[in-house]
Amino acid sequence: MAKQWTASEMGRRGGRARAEKYSKRQLKAWAKLAGRKSKLTEKEWARLFAVLEAGKTQAECAREFGISTRTVGRMVASRREES
Repeated sequence: MAKQWTASEMGRRGGRARAEKYSKRQLKAWAKLAGRKSKLTEKEWARLFAVLEAGKTQAECAREFGISTRTVGRMVASRREES
């Protein structure tokens, strides 16, 4: 059984304490939940990409879906990286 750390000990040790306390799989799962929730659902993202492929600009799509142009641009860039 792993040693139980107090909050102040974990604060002093930083990421090393978490690395010792949790498995890599637990840390990865935790990291996936970190950050903000997406403004759009998976279906809405799929529809947005379909609209982009149909010829609308990123700015037009951003206004239509109620998100920023920068958000649309980041999603398009991340989709290109995946391909």
